Amino acid sequence: MKWAEDFSIGCVVEGRVSDVKDFGIVVSFDKYNDIFGFVTQYQLGGIALESGAIIQAVVLDVAKAERLVDLSLKPAFVDKVKEETSKPQINKKKRKNKGHKDLEVHQTVNAVVEIVKEHYLVLSIPEYNFAVGYASLTDYNTQKLPPRQFINGQSVVATIMALPSAATAGRLLLLLKSISEVSETSSSKRAKKKSVYDVGALVQAEITDIKPLELNLKFGSSFHGRVHITEASDDNAVEVPFEGFRIGQTLSAVIVSKTNKSESSHTKYHWELSIKPSLVAGLPEMQDKLGTEDFRYSIGQHVTGFVYKVDSEWVWLTVSRRVKAQLYVLDSSNEPSELEKFQKHYTVGKAISGYILTANKEKKMLRLVPHPLCSAPHTNLDLETVDEDGSKSLATENVGSHIHEGKVLGGRISKILPGVGGMLIQIDPRLYGKVHYTELTDAWESNPLSRYHEGQFVKCIVLEVSYSIKGTFHVDLSLRTTSGVNSQESISFSNSELKNDVYSLNQRIERIEDLQPTMVVQGYVKNITPKGCFIMLSRHIDAKILLSNLSDNFVENPEKEFPIGKLVTGKVLSVEPLSKRVEVTLKTSNANRAQKLDVNGLSSLHVGDTVSGRIRRIESYGLFITIDNTNTVGLCHVSELSDDHVDNIETKYKSGERVTAKVLKVDKERHRVSLGMKNSYFGDDILAASVQNSDDVSEESDGEVGTEFTMLPGNSSRGIQNMDLECVNGQHPVLAEVEARASVIPLEVPLDDMDNQDMVDVVSQNVEHHDDAATRDEKSKRRAKKKAKEEREQEIRAAEERLLEKDIPRNADEFEKLVRSSPNSSFVWIKYMAFMLSLADVEKARSIAERALKTINFREESEKLNVWVAYLNLENEYGKPPEEAVQKLFQRALQYCDPKKVHLALLGMYERTEQHKLADELLNKMTKKFKHSCKVWLRRIQWLLNQNQDEVQSVVKRAVLCLPRHKHIKFLSQAAVLEFKCGVPDRGRSMFEGMLREYPKRTDLWSIYLDQEIRLGDIDVIRALFERAISLSLPPKKMKFLFKKYLEYEKSLGDEEKIESVKRKAMEYVESTLA
Repeated sequence: MKWAEDFSIGCVVEGRVSDVKDFGIVVSFDKYNDIFGFVTQYQLGGIALESGAIIQAVVLDVAKAERLVDLSLKPAFVDKVKEETSKPQINKKKRKNKGHKDLEVHQTVNAVVEIVKEHYLVLSIPEYNFAVGYASLTDYNTQKLPPRQFINGQSVVATIMALPSAATAGRLLLLLKSISEVSETSSSKRAKKKSVYDVGALVQAEITDIKPLELNLKFGSSFHGRVHITEASDDNAVEVPFEGFRIGQTLSAVIVSKTNKSESSHTKYHWELSIKPSLVAGLPEMQDKLGTEDFRYSIGQHVTGFVYKVDSEWVWLTVSRRVKAQLYVLDSSNEPSELEKFQKHYTVGKAISGYILTANKEKKMLRLVPHPLCSAPHTNLDLETVDEDGSKSLATENVGSHIHEGKVLGGRISKILPGVGGMLIQIDPRLYGKVHYTELTDAWESNPLSRYHEGQFVKCIVLEVSYSIKGTFHVDLSLRTTSGVNSQESISFSNSELKNDVYSLNQRIERIEDLQPTMVVQGYVKNITPKGCFIMLSRHIDAKILLSNLSDNFVENPEKEFPIGKLVTGKVLSVEPLSKRVEVTLKTSNANRAQKLDVNGLSSLHVGDTVSGRIRRIESYGLFITIDNTNTVGLCHVSELSDDHVDNIETKYKSGERVTAKVLKVDKERHRVSLGMKNSYFGDDILAASVQNSDDVSEESDGEVGTEFTMLPGNSSRGIQNMDLECVNGQHPVLAEVEARASVIPLEVPLDDMDNQDMVDVVSQNVEHHDDAATRDEKSKRRAKKKAKEEREQEIRAAEERLLEKDIPRNADEFEKLVRSSPNSSFVWIKYMAFMLSLADVEKARSIAERALKTINFREESEKLNVWVAYLNLENEYGKPPEEAVQKLFQRALQYCDPKKVHLALLGMYERTEQHKLADELLNKMTKKFKHSCKVWLRRIQWLLNQNQDEVQSVVKRAVLCLPRHKHIKFLSQAAVLEFKCGVPDRGRSMFEGMLREYPKRTDLWSIYLDQEIRLGDIDVIRALFERAISLSLPPKKMKFLFKKYLEYEKSLGDEEKIESVKRKAMEYVESTLA
């Protein structure tokens, strides 16, 4: 212990910094390698040191057992020692003890904690030249009480118990004073004065500062506190609580709490005060609540808070000293002009009242809405709430009480959907509603989306809130100010013109019962097809418009003239409330006038007249021809087309072609006309008739149809030849419509081959050609006809190829139209991808796949999965490298689709492309991940059998252990069937025998077993198995099944003796059962 003599208390030692820690530095000494010094952060005195630095420090404490020395670099200690060493050495001892000599035993002194040890404190006494002393943390009276906590720098009061001497090892010993003893000392008057202030005490305080959210006060002897804005009035009833106060004013306040040490280190005040009238008055019920602030808030409760922060999405309020609240931007108002100036509208300190929508007790956070909650049925959702620091927490939100039908809300456009999809409106932090395309504007407008953009604030009305069994819900919104206004009035036609009524401009038909025939309606084109289009009358009702009703004139390109989203006005033709079908026409001509024209045209026709016209439609049994200068359409049967047999009518004639025909029959009662085009009908004047007809032809549209056709149900031309095929000119449009729906064969001719205006020019050229040919000899005429026929056959061949391909689009533009009309069809998207791959544009095919995954509705899971599978096949073929590309895409697909379905799809791809190693690895993963799936285990067994591997039995045993018990029979029976088909039949038999031993009365197992044996064809084995089955004691119904199956098998073999034997055994069973 000689080393301890060189480290006496209060001396200066020299050492080297060996390590720098967050809590202090470690010092080593050259003379003593096993002795270490330590300087705490508090004792560094603000000096920054690095490893290797030489320091001179004062010894404060020595732990001989641990061989550790506590040092200090504080100037108060170091300067004192240096002053003493700078004077003559002879008086060193006298000066050293000078501070101690001034002290007396039992003297009370104020000390400062320098070092906190486990059982004692190292103290300094500033009043006595920073003399160093030591005080125990416990004494005899307090040894069983919880120890008091001390920190470095803390001021304490202590009593001198012993001066430094040999008995105390040269140390000054002190005893800490208890609270009761301290209160009696004269040196602690300030502490005595502090102890009289406690929670609930009424004080007189002076205002030192006024801030938007608090009053700063001073009371007593330099005590500082604050009055939070929520402590200025009862229930935050005053809108401007601090109005009328001034700096220097004295007021009465009640102490409600004292800030803890962590809070007081960040604030200048140490006391929380309140000037609520109820507290200052000393009401008992209010006094009981002091010191505690319970979270006593309920959903729907009305509260008031004060703004303390505003950001782009939320207004942050303080409801009390501990409880905060938040108001969402879209809840603050439903007027777009106010929402745009949201941050300017709310200033710090402003009082805001609202009703509690959510309450988070853990975070002491409320969410407010400005209007009372309704009592409508609601659903609970776990939604994220944003905390003040940007973090998120879960809160249960009563959606139904916040958003209900008829509520006017403020919203923000989140996404404008393509086409006529409408838009998505954000109405809550996590909730979105959909606006139908017909609910965007009050009046019917062309392109109603033009006035909106994403991020725009809008005022919307809740039309409907629908809930699902799973707890999810869908909100339908409207941006129309007149939403929900319904009327039972009907709008009718005036003469032959469509009447525009003020009411019709704003009307949206919500119920199909409100629609009546002849009512004027407006709508937007939703979809266009070769047979017509569909329009949206409202969010609930769509209407159909046939191609013949699109216009009074001929419609050359319906997709171009009626694009999706176009606003149209029409008249209701028919309404079927039960099937919810509505049919509309866009024609403006009067039906009676058309009927009159048809009758006049029919009366002007006589048998034997030669007429000209244009082919309107081609069917397998004949041509429908529109007769010029009339609205009459006649039928030329296939047997009347030519003197020779016509094999393929579609290759010889084309829609829109000009032809000449002879009237064979006119039935005015049934309004039918039969025509013939055989050369024998015309004789030598055919060319003259052609010239005359071509001169008289007027360029009128074929879009208007004044007749309907009654078609025969059969497609056989032979059967049609035996009947009178005539044209029907319908008198009553409604009856004709019903008859057409019931009997007319759909027109399946593509638009490119029907009513094409370009064909008019071709026909005109042909007519001119015939005019010139009239002056030539018969030989040159036949040569010209042959050449024209060859050219037409080439065009028809191209059309036939398109028909054989089912009219598949031939370029990117046609595919784009197709995907816009059927955005949720995976078949269309995959065909589009295949088209791009045929052009060797792999990147474009990938982009189309990505578009499809984003466009297809998330509810169409199977459609999305089809696209994922096609995408996987694409990457497997063209990925670089394929295996890595497939794996990346596979991991993406797992996030959006059913994992088991995605795994099975990938497995199928590996099997098709014979990637056996990857298939094996994937199957091993699947049997671990989906070990409870019967399908996965069966795929594993099937793969092993196809690869001729011998691990089937071990896999079957593993599967039985993993699968639930109720799946065992299903799995084992299917595995046995696989053995019969792909593996060893004997193993399949053993598996069936094992199941039948446990379940002998399961006729389904017997049936499967018998089917597999019958497929193998061993007659003796099959009969033996049937005999075993019919010998069982089973219910009559099951026995009947087995006997019937046995009898059918014997009949298939044709053995009459065995058939009679089976019948005899069945009769014996019946007799034994009845007996």
